[in-house]
Amino acid sequence: MAEKKKLKVAVWGTGNVASIAIRCLQGRDDMELVGVWAHEETAADIIGTDSGLLDLDVPNGIIVTGDEEEIFALKPDCIVCAINVRNVMLATMINGDWYAKFLEHGINVVSPSVPDLMWPTRAMNKKIVEKVQAAAEKGGASIYINGQEPGYAEQEAMTLASCSNTISRLTISELYNYSTTPSREEMSINFGFDEDPEEECMLEVPEIMNSVWGLTVNHLADYFGYELDKLDSSYEKWATDHPIKTAFGTIEPGKVAAVRLRTSGYINGREAIVLEHVNRMEQGICPEWPSTDTVGTIRITIEGDPNLRVDMNVSPLDHPEELSYEGYVFTAMRIVNAIPEVCAAKPGILTVHDIGLPRPSNVFRSDAVHIDGHKISDPRKQ
Repeated sequence: MAEKKKLKVAVWGTGNVASIAIRCLQGRDDMELVGVWAHEETAADIIGTDSGLLDLDVPNGIIVTGDEEEIFALKPDCIVCAINVRNVMLATMINGDWYAKFLEHGINVVSPSVPDLMWPTRAMNKKIVEKVQAAAEKGGASIYINGQEPGYAEQEAMTLASCSNTISRLTISELYNYSTTPSREEMSINFGFDEDPEEECMLEVPEIMNSVWGLTVNHLADYFGYELDKLDSSYEKWATDHPIKTAFGTIEPGKVAAVRLRTSGYINGREAIVLEHVNRMEQGICPEWPSTDTVGTIRITIEGDPNLRVDMNVSPLDHPEELSYEGYVFTAMRIVNAIPEVCAAKPGILTVHDIGLPRPSNVFRSDAVHIDGHKISDPRKQ
């Protein structure tokens, strides 16, 4: 029996999600890593090194390049584009340009960014959608955007709703402790953490919040066959009265240490679909807001006939320090596992309705890293 041909995959970027994708492409029977690209301006010290060292101290023989033409010459079937753009608005513009270039070269793309391309029929930036769709049709290639939330959580909500007779309100909640996130810039610019409460952050602007999470609320309404009456958003902040240690430093008293974001869609005059983020830098603060017993939970709640709730804990209960790294693995695998379906799909922008449920290959292979029987929290820091 002839050996199954593996898909050739390149990784574009060397940050948190990209480095994990590089590791997780090893040992699979359906695809192989053939190249890794890093930006000369932001990762010059990584160019010329073995990409296997980015997430583990295990060389894999694939040397990081800063020359995009070297990647195109490899003629990969798919590119995992995971450029670490911490500003949510810049991410749409910067990634959109890269996506179009890959697609015009006939290379399929998977990426964890840009909600406009996750739900293109409801996109705020129609020009990006038109540009990427045209490039896909020209190159005969496909692109799929997904992740945790937006991404996985909506698909889980659709699954849970299949058990419903009637729904009064459907709520998707991300209840995360962000204290293990290493980038202050990402937490400050987007969420307002470690800033004075009166400082306006990126996601505090209603139009920006709607461009990130309003698309999901609208898409769920479409899925259930409804048009929203209106879309509302709110942003609450909580300033700490004591120092809080985080991965990026100490948040001093008076600075923002917890936020609550809500995007609500109204149907028939009442709040019907809610996407909520409650993010803290320390467990136990702001007890009046929704909470969880662990540091990382995606919660789907359906109030209706019947009442339903599903909590998915992203990080082990006994090792909360792993949340940041586990979350990046979660995000990376939502797109890596989809690569075979994306490569086999019709050209254009794909959604979860086009490719079904991504399936990992030979998932029980023995390549996990353990120390004393427990998986290390972040192998790059050992």
